[in-house]
Amino acid sequence: MRTLRAASLRHLLRHPAQLSLALVGLALGVGTIVAVDVATASARRAFELSLEAVNGAATDQLLGGPRGIGEQLYVRLRTAPPGGAAAQARFAPVVSGYVTVGERVLQLVGVDPFASAALAGDAGRRAPLFALHGAQEVREWFTRRGAVVMSAGLAHELGVGPAGDFELAVGGVRHRAALIARIADADAGPGFDGLLLTDIAQAQEWLGFEGRLTRIDVGAGDGVTREAFVRALRAYLPASAAIRGTRASAREAFAMTDAFTINLKAMSLLALLVGTLLIYGAVSFAVVQRRAIIGVLRALGATRREVLVLVLGEAAALGVAGAVCGVLLGVLIGRGLVSLVSQTINDLYFVVAVSTVSVPPGTLAKALAAGLGTALAAALLPALEGVASAPRLALARSVLERRARHSARVLLMLSALLALGAGVAVLASSRSLLAGFATLFMLLLSIAAATPAALQALAAGAARLAARFSPAARLACADIAASLSRTGVAIAALGMALTAMIGVVIMVESRESLRDWLLQTMRADIYVSAPGVADSLERRLDPQVVAALLAVPGIAAHSEGRRVTVASPQGPLDLNAVRLVPASYAGFRFTAGDPGRAWPQFRQGAILISEPLAWRLSLGVGGTLSLETAAGAHRFEVAGVYREYGNDRGEVLMDLAQYQRWWQDEGIAALGIYLSPGISSAQALSGLRSATHGRQALLIRSNADIRALSMRIFERTFVITRVLYWLAAGVAAVGLLSALLAWELERTRELALLRALGLTPSASALLILAQTTFMGLAALLAAVPAGVVTALVLTDVINRRAFGWQIELHLRPAQFSQALLLALAAALAAALYPAWRTARLPIAAGLREE
Repeated sequence: MRTLRAASLRHLLRHPAQLSLALVGLALGVGTIVAVDVATASARRAFELSLEAVNGAATDQLLGGPRGIGEQLYVRLRTAPPGGAAAQARFAPVVSGYVTVGERVLQLVGVDPFASAALAGDAGRRAPLFALHGAQEVREWFTRRGAVVMSAGLAHELGVGPAGDFELAVGGVRHRAALIARIADADAGPGFDGLLLTDIAQAQEWLGFEGRLTRIDVGAGDGVTREAFVRALRAYLPASAAIRGTRASAREAFAMTDAFTINLKAMSLLALLVGTLLIYGAVSFAVVQRRAIIGVLRALGATRREVLVLVLGEAAALGVAGAVCGVLLGVLIGRGLVSLVSQTINDLYFVVAVSTVSVPPGTLAKALAAGLGTALAAALLPALEGVASAPRLALARSVLERRARHSARVLLMLSALLALGAGVAVLASSRSLLAGFATLFMLLLSIAAATPAALQALAAGAARLAARFSPAARLACADIAASLSRTGVAIAALGMALTAMIGVVIMVESRESLRDWLLQTMRADIYVSAPGVADSLERRLDPQVVAALLAVPGIAAHSEGRRVTVASPQGPLDLNAVRLVPASYAGFRFTAGDPGRAWPQFRQGAILISEPLAWRLSLGVGGTLSLETAAGAHRFEVAGVYREYGNDRGEVLMDLAQYQRWWQDEGIAALGIYLSPGISSAQALSGLRSATHGRQALLIRSNADIRALSMRIFERTFVITRVLYWLAAGVAAVGLLSALLAWELERTRELALLRALGLTPSASALLILAQTTFMGLAALLAAVPAGVVTALVLTDVINRRAFGWQIELHLRPAQFSQALLLALAAALAAALYPAWRTARLPIAAGLREE
C-alpha cells in the first residue's frame, strides 16, 4: 500500500496543471451553489430583520384594506377592549409607507412609542423609545415638526449629522425632516438599515393618512391558544377589518420570490453537474495515464481493493479541497450577486435593503457534501474500470479505447432513454415546476450522453473525407476518433454547458414577446405617475395637480389608474383599478374570454385577471374570486383573462368606479394621456412639467421612455441568469482545457515521431490546433439543436410553470454567437501550450518520452 501511495503522489506532483484545472472546475461548481445560497439568504435575512424591526413583539396584525383602518377602531380597542380569550391582548397603532431620501427608498414607520413599548414588554428595546435619552429628546419626538429617528449607520450613509435637517419626498411631495436621535448600531442591528421612525401623527401627515392607520399590531395574551384568541378577536372586529398573523404575512411576502430563487438554484446545480463530468474526466484520465503502473503493481500483488481505495482517496482529497476553495470563492461571488438579487427583488417584488452578507451554516455543510459527494460519485466508475481488468489488459491502450467505444454506444442508448423520460415528465405533470426542472436536467444529461458517440461519428466521417485531400488532416481526425477515452467526457461536459447557454440565450433574447406586448399595452402618448413603490398607498396624485395637468392644451383624453394590494383567501393580491378610454381597450390581448362580452361586464362590476394569476389560481372565465373589501368579503366574477408580462404574481383588473365603490378610496396614482392630432410628445411634456412645477414632483414620461425603462428592468432580471450560465460554461471550458491539454501532452512521443517523419514544427502546431478546434465545433454542433429544444423547455414548460406566462420563441443567428465564441476559445486555449511545446521540443527528447 505504501508503494501505491508513493506512485500516486509521484503522479500528482508530475501533473500539477491537470490537478489544478480539475480543482478549479470543482471549486467553480461548488462556488456557484454557495454564491446563490449566500445571495438569496442575505436578501431573505435582511427582509426578516426589517420585518422584525417593524413588527416588534406583535403576534398578529389588524388590517383594513388599501385605505387602512380608522383611528376609531384603535380607540375602541383601548377604551372598550374585547373579552374572552382576547381580554389580555395588547395593541399598538402603526402608520407605515415609503419615502425617498436622495436615491434611497426607505420605509417610514409611524408609531406611538409608549404603546409600542407596552406591546413589546420585556423586549421593549425594539421599540423606538429606547433611542430617546432624556426629556429633551422625548419632548422633540412629540413637538418638533418632522422629528425622526434612524440608525447611526443609515444616518452616516445618508450624510445626516447628529441633529441635522434633511429633505424627504413622499409621492413626489417634498417635506423637511429633523433627526433628533440616532439608534446605536449595536442596538439597532441590520433590520433598521432601511427604516425611518417617527411619531404616528407625523407619519399620518406625510403619508396623507389623517385619521387612519395602516395597521394595528396585536400581542396575544399569555395562557390562551391562538385559535381561541383569533376567534374572540374576530367576533369583536367590524367586517372591514381582518386579522393576520405576522409570521404568515412574512411567509406570504417572501413566497413571492420562490420561483425566482428556484430558478437561481437550478442554474447553480447546472454548474455542479458540469463539474461532476469534469471530475469524472479528470479521474478517468488519471487512471488512463497510470494504466501501465497500475498494471505492473497489480501484477506484483496489489489488490483491486487497494487500487480502488487509492483512486477514491485521491478523489476525496480533491473533493474536500474543491469544497473549501468553492466556499471561499462562493462567498466572494455571493457578495457580488447580493446586489443583483436585491435589485431584482426591488424591481419585481418588494423593497429590501441588504447591508450585510449572510452565510447560512447549512451552506457550509452543503458545500462540503457537494464537493466530496461529487468527486466520489464521479470517480467511482473510472476507479472500478481501472481495477476490473486483468493486470495484463491494463497495460493495453487498445482495451481502453475499445471499452470507450462500447461505452459511447451504451451512452447513446441511455441518451435516448433520458430524452424519452424528459418527454414523459412533461406530459405526465402539467403544473409541477420541479418536474419541469427534472425535464431540463434529463434533457441536458441526454445531450451529454450522446456527445461522445456524436464526436466519434463526426471524427470518423471527417477522417474519411479528409483522406482525399490531406494525409495529415486524415491523421488528425482519425486520432480524435481513436482517443475517445481521453476526450469523450470533456466534450460531453462542454456540449451540455453549450446547450444550456444556447437555451438560456434564446429565451432571454426572445424579447419580441415582451416588446410586442409593450407596444400593444402602452397605448397612451404620455404617462404621469407619482414616484414611489408601485402599490404603496402614499403614491397618489394631488387632485389639484390632476386638474392642472388636464388643463394643459393638446390633451384629447386620459385614463386613470390606482394600484393596490388587497386581501383574499389566496393571500394578498395585486389589484389594478383603471378608468379606461376607448383607445385603451385595444391594449389588452385576451387569452381567454370574448372581449366583446368581457368589457361590458367589466364596466358593470366583473373583473379581468392576468394570465399569471389565472395560472396560479387555476381560475378561468366564469369563475369567481373572493376579495376582502371595505364591506367585507365579496365574490367577483371573472369576465376574461389577458396576456401580461409585468407581474409574475399576476393581477386583478377592475373598473376604477367599482374599486372606489367597494373600497372607498378616491386616490389616483397614474394618468395615461392621449394627445390631440398634431401635438407632439415633446410639446406636451413641456407643458405638463410646467403645470406641476413647485407642486408635486411627478414622473412624466413619454410612451417611448416607458418602453425603454421596462426593457431595462427586464434585462436586469436576467443579469443573474447570465452570470450563472457563464459560470457553468466556465466550468465546462476548464474541463475541456484540462482534458485536451493532458491528452495533447500525452501524445508527445507520437507527435515527435511525426516530426521525425518530416512534419514541420508549424505543421505539428496546426495539427494540434485543428484537432482541438474540431472537437470544440463538434460539441457546438451537437449543442445547437439541443439548445433550441432546451429553449422550448425553458419557455413553454419552466417559465409557464414558474411565472404563469408564455413567451413566444424567436430564433436569430446572433443567439448562437456566444456559444461559438466559448467553444473556439476553449479549443484555442487547450491547443496553445501543447502546440508551442511540440514545436520547440527536440525530436530526440520527444521520442524518449514514456
